[in-house]
Amino acid sequence: MFTIESIAHLAKSVSNEQIVKQWPSHPRLLFAKEDEKAVKKQVADNALAKKLYQRLLEEADSLLAMPVQEYVLHQGYIQDMLTVSREQVYRTITLSMAYRMTNDKRYLKKCEVELINVCRFPNWNPVHYLDVAEMTTAVAIGYDWLYADLAKETRQLLVTAIKEKALNLAVQEYENGTSGSWSRRETNWNVVCNTGMVMGALAIAESEPQLAHHIVEKAVTFIPNYLKHFAPDGVCFEGPAYWGYSNSYLSVLLSVLRSNFGQYFGLSDLPGVRQTVTYYLDTTSPAGKIFNFANSSSTYPEINPVYFFFSKQFNQPEAAVAYRNILDNVLKESVLPRRHSVFFFLALAWFDSSIPTSLRPDKTLRVYKGINDIAVFKTDSTKPNSIYLIAKGGDPDAAHQQMDVGTFIVESDGVRWSDDLGSDSYDLPGFWDGKPNGRRWNYFKNSNLSHNTLSIDGKIQYAKGNGKIVDYNDRSDQPYFVIDMTSAYEGQARSVLRTFKHLNNQKISIKDEIELEESSRQVIWNMISSAAIACKGDVAILTKNGKQLRITAKGPQGITFQIKEIPAAIDLKEYAIQGYQLLQVVASGTQNIVLEVELESLPVTSFR
Repeated sequence: MFTIESIAHLAKSVSNEQIVKQWPSHPRLLFAKEDEKAVKKQVADNALAKKLYQRLLEEADSLLAMPVQEYVLHQGYIQDMLTVSREQVYRTITLSMAYRMTNDKRYLKKCEVELINVCRFPNWNPVHYLDVAEMTTAVAIGYDWLYADLAKETRQLLVTAIKEKALNLAVQEYENGTSGSWSRRETNWNVVCNTGMVMGALAIAESEPQLAHHIVEKAVTFIPNYLKHFAPDGVCFEGPAYWGYSNSYLSVLLSVLRSNFGQYFGLSDLPGVRQTVTYYLDTTSPAGKIFNFANSSSTYPEINPVYFFFSKQFNQPEAAVAYRNILDNVLKESVLPRRHSVFFFLALAWFDSSIPTSLRPDKTLRVYKGINDIAVFKTDSTKPNSIYLIAKGGDPDAAHQQMDVGTFIVESDGVRWSDDLGSDSYDLPGFWDGKPNGRRWNYFKNSNLSHNTLSIDGKIQYAKGNGKIVDYNDRSDQPYFVIDMTSAYEGQARSVLRTFKHLNNQKISIKDEIELEESSRQVIWNMISSAAIACKGDVAILTKNGKQLRITAKGPQGITFQIKEIPAAIDLKEYAIQGYQLLQVVASGTQNIVLEVELESLPVTSFR
């Protein structure tokens, strides 16, 4: 098993001479010349690949008439040009791949004009280094894929821009950066920025072999600072939006390391890395929706081709099957969501038509450990009214997290009954102040008051607390798991345990056992929903899309459901919250409270 230390040693051990001898000819990044024939055969033989190819040409044609981008900085909590950089990645891949597949010079000329334009920018905004990393990725791909057909002066301009606007800055950062710098930090910035620098270095390696060696060595050394948090089961602690972002760049990095050096330098063998796509697929609901916790808003799964890379390289054909289904749905849409799909047409270069020869043993309960412990009840969705639930522990003051310790999502028959409101505006004052009593927690979407969990006396959770799965049984006829949420209620309760139990294919129970600091306090059970809700004593009926869910309060005796309105925004920059209600149960009167509810998916009936 590789460790962070052994990876650093391996990266350093590759001599300059060895690396120089290994450079394949252009194109050598992501989509080699020898792969073009296989891709064209896929287009001829596979209906989905043909649809993807046709969409590529449609998108490339639309780009021909678009003006080049301007150097514009977004004026938010930080000045950035990330949308410009991301758009350039998309344009470069789309146009240059269309050229490689058709030899139509229009695409070549347009892409060359685009590359010249961004390389003449005064800089790529190094104060927000994600901008530099993504722009470097765009220019590196264009330089590499179109190398033989670019004018000599264009190639020189691109080499100079990559060096001066990116790689020279990276050398300084590698030498002088602190633990919080982009090169070393433990968030998605690490893998995105280091990958961008590797892409630039490998693109121009003949011109700058010593620089290329240095960049690759340092990047491979520092990237494990982030990847270590995938241990042990592949969970991305920053949430599914950043799962897609970081793993798209990780798959790009692993691809170019393998094609240029014949190895991954041990990065793929770090605990959890190879399992991360399996985790992501296992925690996608039968309706094809993701658990959009943390700063994640969309419930739509990632659409970049990370699935195809993992399927091919790590023998995970179930990932290819899942992605082909995603592609089929995406290609029906009239507009591609570009901001989150910049590598989209790599799906053609990496297309994988494989299918599994055997299925993994099915389990009702699956548990995934990490900074965010996650568990899922995945029942037989072919049976009517089957219920699905996913829940998490959490660590509110980790990157991009919210106060959602103990929250859950429940679905049946394709209807999501409990919701996560996703992220608020990053430009809100104090949005990134996540310490206890930080301003971040004043915003409704970030606190436990907007999540499907508990509050005590209407107070927020403790930012430095967490929730961990401390017990589970995945072999019982009624599997269960227990989340210890005690530290998230520091100063409010002595013990808080939340147990989820799968009772049958239609019914799940949630039991909270709370020992309060003081018997005078109230425990509020909270669930946010976009469904219509009707309450009658200890029963609530949720109705949506012709389906129903019944929630029954089993105890303490005498508790009743009530509906609360969503509070108004406290800042004009907050995203509006419309179409949701809060369903609550309040328990009090004793220091030790056991609050239990049952959620049951129903055939359509009228509420009694």
